[in-house]
Parts: sequence; C-alpha cells; structure tokens
Amino acid sequence: MTIVKPLTAATLFFSLCVQSALAQDGRIKGTGGVNSISGAGGGGLIPWATLSSHASAQQDGGTLFATRTNVDDFSLDVIGLSASFKNRLEFSLARQEFTIKANNAQIEQDIIGVKLRVAGDLIFGNTPQLSIGAERHSLRDPATAFAVGAREDNGTDYYISAARAWINGPFHRTTMLNINARYSRANQYGILGYSGDEKDGAVALELAAAMFITRSWVIGAEFRQKPDNLSALKEDSARDIFVAWLPSKRWSVTAAYVDLGDIAGAADQTGYYLSLQGTF
Repeated sequence: MTIVKPLTAATLFFSLCVQSALAQDGRIKGTGGVNSISGAGGGGLIPWATLSSHASAQQDGGTLFATRTNVDDFSLDVIGLSASFKNRLEFSLARQEFTIKANNAQIEQDIIGVKLRVAGDLIFGNTPQLSIGAERHSLRDPATAFAVGAREDNGTDYYISAARAWINGPFHRTTMLNINARYSRANQYGILGYSGDEKDGAVALELAAAMFITRSWVIGAEFRQKPDNLSALKEDSARDIFVAWLPSKRWSVTAAYVDLGDIAGAADQTGYYLSLQGTF
C-alpha cells in the first residue's frame, strides 16, 4: 500500500523505543486490546482506557498493525504503530487511506495520538482504569471535505475513558466494559474534514464490551456516536460485533461485522473489518 513508506522513519523510532520491552512477561494477555482505526490502543472503532501492548509498570512496549474495513461503497485501509511506557503513557501514529469505490478516488489522513492513564487499574483495586487522550487528525487531501461544507482540514479530538475487567464475570468468563466521552469536530472520522455549517462539534458517547470465551478467543461489541456537523450529509452512529484471536501475546487477529450507517450520502454502509497486530 502507498501508506507504508511515510511510516518508515516512525517505525525505526518505534523499534528503538521498545527494544527493551518484554511483553511476554508483562500484563495478562488481552489487557492491551488491539489498535483502533485511529491508532490508539483499544478496540477497532474506538480507543479504550487500556494502554497498547502488554508492558507492565516496569516495562516499555508497543505494537504494529494493519487494518482493512470494507463496506458497500467504500473501503478504509489503516497502517500504524503505538508505543507505551511503564503502563502510564501511550503514543500512537496512523495513516488512513479511504477509497471511494465508484471512481477509485482516495483520501488520506494522518493521526497522531497520546493517551495517559491517570488513575485506577483495569483489574485490581477499587477504581476502574481512567485515561485521558487526544488525537490530532490532519487531512492530506482536503478538496472533498471542503466541497461538502467542512470548515477545516484538521482537528483534535479529546476523550476521557474508563474501563473495568472482571476475571470471574458473567458465565465465569473474564469480561471487560469500557465507556468514553469524546469531544470531536470530525466529519466521518475526519475523512470529510472538521466542523460544518450545522454544528462546530459535539460531545459523543462511545461504548465497548468484551468477553473471553477461551484464553485465546474474545467476542465483543462497540458503539460510537459521531457529530452531525454538515447539513448536506447525514452522519450516523457506528457499531460493530467482533471476534479476536490471540494465539499469544505477540500476535492477534480481529474480525468484525461493521455497520457505519450513512457515509457521504450513501445509505446503510455495512461490511467487514479485519486487523492484524504484532506486539513487542
């Protein structure tokens, strides 16, 4: 994919940052989640309060990932990386390539993210894990965004996230819940720019739930509200139902059914999501 070359220097930096990581000896398998389409650690559609990789409070770690989302009229390819430090701070980088199938036109976007665990723990203690984060989006191809009424070609999302896992949850399975509150000015994740004639932005709710069926298989679902800033184009909430296979702490494969609603005037966009992640 054309999105690989711009990440070469960042990948080298990432490798140097995490060369001391010992992910196999870190946190419990699965507690780092996967990488979202924005690059941050979490689920497929949204970040979670968890930090990427399995690095403990004494370790540094990170991930490399590639994701493809394919719906009726569009596709989204994402490649990126994240690095986490002492289970406290996470940095992420992602390149998105959005394709309009009708004419094979492409729109690219870069996202730089940071997440800080401010309190609590995912499993232990009385306080859920609480994190705050920010994601800076920059469109590389803003012409389409401006044509549909977007005001800007870049923007920053801010979110607060809380997550809790129960080792002996329903049906005696390890279960996790996550809730986010996000302020965003993005139109369709930023692919159609930022702000519009209808609204400047909004606070949105994001939810996720996951359950370990076995030690290596996880099922779950996510829900993501989005701002509806453009009067010309309706924007719906997004949702998915996913299954993840974690054969080891090093690798994971996630597949999902996604329902993204209306996108750029095309109704009922449903399809699949597939992601491969390597953890170091």
